[in-house]
Amino acid sequence: MRPRQGADLLADERLRELVLGLDEQPGSRLQIHYPGGEAGGLWAHELRSWLIALGVPGARIELAPGGVQAAALGVELLTGQAADSMEPSQ
Repeated sequence: MRPRQGADLLADERLRELVLGLDEQPGSRLQIHYPGGEAGGLWAHELRSWLIALGVPGARIELAPGGVQAAALGVELLTGQAADSMEPSQ
């Protein structure tokens, strides 16, 4: 997932579901898991920036290094209840 347009993110049905879940559950947040290192961090920040540009409040997006393969990002919806997640994408 290396979006260069907002439409690329909107086309991802699972990510759209997670963002809708964020809207439906006050106090919830999205957590972006990314591979360690500079490239992984840049990749996660790019996704975070796109989500903010599309209207997701930046305060509700967390970045978490690790927990994914070297060429993957994972997104998880964290709530007071059980977490919902998107499989890491290549």
